[in-house]
Amino acid sequence: MIGRSARSRAAVLIIAAFTFTGCFFQQATPSPSPTPTPTLTAAPTTTRPRFELSTYEYALQTKGKIRIAVRDDAAPMSSRSGATYQGLEPDIAREIARAIWGPNDDPETHIEWVSVDASTRVSALTSNQADITLAGLVITDDQKKVIDLSDTYLKTGQRLLVKKTNDQIKDLSDVASGEQTVCAVRGSTAVDNIRKITNNGAKILLLDTLEFCQQALASGAADAITADELVLLAIVAKDPSMKIVVKPFTDDRLGIGIKKTAAGDRTGFLDFVNTALLKIVADRTWAKIYTQRLGSLTGDTKQIPTD
Repeated sequence: MIGRSARSRAAVLIIAAFTFTGCFFQQATPSPSPTPTPTLTAAPTTTRPRFELSTYEYALQTKGKIRIAVRDDAAPMSSRSGATYQGLEPDIAREIARAIWGPNDDPETHIEWVSVDASTRVSALTSNQADITLAGLVITDDQKKVIDLSDTYLKTGQRLLVKKTNDQIKDLSDVASGEQTVCAVRGSTAVDNIRKITNNGAKILLLDTLEFCQQALASGAADAITADELVLLAIVAKDPSMKIVVKPFTDDRLGIGIKKTAAGDRTGFLDFVNTALLKIVADRTWAKIYTQRLGSLTGDTKQIPTD
């Protein structure tokens, strides 16, 4: 025969189970204000994610580390101070780590940062020195032949840089008339792009380096500089007397680089990274990162990476 205390514990467990699933349970013989049983504590609201054993994210979780390649001197996208990385790309990288080990773990304890530049950001993946790369990789068909690329984490493109006191250049039409001088680096794609978008109407000053263009802008020999937005962001981050104007007139989309799978060693990882990106967009984490890292410099408010 089951004792009274055993029946009471069973009743408490049944009530707890029904309450957790959102149902209401009516006791046949209500008892006055039962004292909570100490052993029936609430389950943690978050736990470490569980993955299929065959996936690469499971392998990383088991190993306890993810190697993430970023740049040291590409502020505000990515920069390093001592051992600490900051910027939009390291912030997104930390969210990828949280997707593997859960929000209760400090992502820094699981990240091994790998320093790369434009010449090593792809080879860091192909030589298996990094698991993922966030270093301004533009999504192109040619790039996809070498590595896998995630969905877009930032849409960018070519824009104009002017002095903050310049109120005459606000739109492309303001330079298309040829009344303003736009400096561009000789031989760069920026030259062809500005000529095409203005139907050859822009007055272009060709110089050999971006630094020379900056000098021309400072001296008044040029009214604006045109280059990729990421390049211009680096200038504005160091020189608050400048500002970025005009919406991007080319379409470049940045993706997270991943080594292509070999013999199934990266099974499921690209889908996992895309899902992690989708989640931080949906819960507005991405928008907060953008506002904090880039919004004040671009003058834009973005809700999703493809804005």
